[in-house]
Amino acid sequence: MDWSEEYRSILFDDQETVSCTESNLKMIPAAFCIPKDNPSRPKGEDAYFISESEQTIGVADGVGGWAIRGIDAGVYARELMSNVQDSVQDEKKKNGVVNPKRALTEGFRYTVSQGSSTACIITLQGEFLHCANVGDSKFVLIRDGKVVFSSPIQTNAFNSPYQLGQESDSPSVAAEFKCRVEPWDVIVAGTDGLFDNVHETELETMAFQGLVEGTNPDLLAKEIATFALGKATDPFVCTPFQIEAIQAGYEYLGGKYDDITVVVAFIKPLA
Repeated sequence: MDWSEEYRSILFDDQETVSCTESNLKMIPAAFCIPKDNPSRPKGEDAYFISESEQTIGVADGVGGWAIRGIDAGVYARELMSNVQDSVQDEKKKNGVVNPKRALTEGFRYTVSQGSSTACIITLQGEFLHCANVGDSKFVLIRDGKVVFSSPIQTNAFNSPYQLGQESDSPSVAAEFKCRVEPWDVIVAGTDGLFDNVHETELETMAFQGLVEGTNPDLLAKEIATFALGKATDPFVCTPFQIEAIQAGYEYLGGKYDDITVVVAFIKPLA
């Protein structure tokens, strides 16, 4: 996708402080999760947090390969998101602003469980979203029914994302982006259980219909997650994962069954 210069990703120096601009906008977020049907891991391997007072959200996906070693990577992902949320709240109190990469780095430092995870942290500052991302969790920004920004993912190879962990990557590899927002923009963030199964054009349609019909973020998040599950369990439907698999030289048809986490946020003007 060719974005206008206004929406191109911008890399930040690690020492840069996110601008603390007074805003006339607010982010109204909600989330919905559908774990895989796995009795040994009923909570799944995804995690998320919402810090509405800090205008910050985050999603994470524990890497399933740890199951071979008898380790539930969902425990790591949930601890990481809890620690990052604590760091976000501390940052806001101390600095009056949240730097996503710094909060991710601090949360990672205190995460001691075995495992590894992707992570995507997004905060609203002024009229800009600021994001720090490791791996293939991501977000899209939808305006007037069209995706105007789609955060790039980080992978070593097909279906092999960057991942945070004591035996894996550190937050130093996190890519940082920012993009301008406007009233009634819709943010859809999620793990690969969402984006492997749902095309951006489908998200555009659901987001636009949600706004037109006055759907609130929690109901829209549930609708998107349920739609993703339907595609994930369909062996014949065309999915983004199928397209990427074929491009990488693999034969694949249908959805990719996985944990699904969706965070939807509406950008609204302050009353």
